[in-house]
This record gives sequence, C-alpha cells and structure tokens, in this order.
Amino acid sequence: MNCNVVRDLIPLYIDGCCSEESAIIVKEHIEGCDACKELLEDMGTSANVVSVSKAPAKFNKLNDWKASVLQSVLLFFSFGLITIGVALEAKTESGLMNGFWAINLVIPATGFMLSMVNWYFVRVYKNRKRFSSFSLITTLAITLCAYIWSGFHYEMDLLAVFSECNFVEAFDAMQDVLFHNWPGIVLTVVFCILSKTLSNQYAKMLGKE
Repeated sequence: MNCNVVRDLIPLYIDGCCSEESAIIVKEHIEGCDACKELLEDMGTSANVVSVSKAPAKFNKLNDWKASVLQSVLLFFSFGLITIGVALEAKTESGLMNGFWAINLVIPATGFMLSMVNWYFVRVYKNRKRFSSFSLITTLAITLCAYIWSGFHYEMDLLAVFSECNFVEAFDAMQDVLFHNWPGIVLTVVFCILSKTLSNQYAKMLGKE
C-alpha cells in the first residue's frame, strides 16, 4: 500500500472513523513501515493532548457555577439578616433600645450586601489581591456611611454631648455607646473579614490570578 494513501487514512484510523477494511490496511502497513508507524504514534499523542485540553473548559464552567452559587448564597444570607433585623426593630418599643437592631444587625448586613455589587466587576481588577482588598474597603466604607446616616436619623449629637461633659462624663458616655453598639462593631469586623476572604475565593473560582 502506498504511504501517501496510508497517511491520509491515519487521522481517520486514530479517530475510529474509518471502515474495518481501511483499519486492517493501516495496521498491516505500519507493521512494515517505520515512517508511517512513527507518524501514527505522533498523531496519536497529539490527539490525546487535544482531548485533555477540553477538560479545563468543563472545569471552568463548573467553577463559574460554584462562584455564582457562592455569590447567591451570600446575598440571600445577608438579605435574611436584614429582614430579621428589620422585624426585630419593628417590635422594639420606643426608648433606650430604639434603633438597637437597626444599628447592630441591619447596618452591618446591609454594608456587606451592597459591597457585593463590586463582585460583578471582578474581571476589571488585575489580580485577586487587589480585588479582595478593595472588597474589604468597600464593605467598611458603606457600613461607616450607614452608621453616620443612622446618627442623623436617630438624632445622636455626640459632639454636643461630649463638649458639655468633663473627661469622666465623656468617658462614661463613650462606654455607654460601645456597650449598646458592640454587637454591630463585632459584626462589622466579621463582615469585613468575610468580604476579603470570600471575594478572594470568588475571584479564584473565576480564574483570577
């Protein structure tokens, strides 16, 4: 059999697309032709490389799905905390506890949830480190802005309070503020850490270096 004919059949032979008669011809020919046998081995190796290269595409789709699930779970989780906080605040009577749940639960959860808008722009960032750091900063900035707004909303004029007090009274007033708001401070720190850690994992799932 002519080598040129066999070389035309080799790709079909490797893919298993040739007829049984053609396969027999190729097998018989390569037993006595080292050049065609070497070509068959080389093309067979190339075919294996191509088939392996298809795996990352499936792996990337799986990671995209995992990243989407992670983002959705976090959004529902933070929204659930906001809902619980609003419900508890609505049941709180006016007085010392007024605004407790809004400040200590709703605001931190809202800051975390709104900061996740940044996750939709993950591909804009050059690397995971920059993305995760900016996610942390965004979470902290939004939460602090919400706390400032809550101060105006609940008419907390802390500057006036401290300016009219001596050092001891001002220290006591600060202790009262920290005592009533420490859950929100702790939760804000937790959400900032989660924002940095999980955003890094999210970017990694999407193939960000």
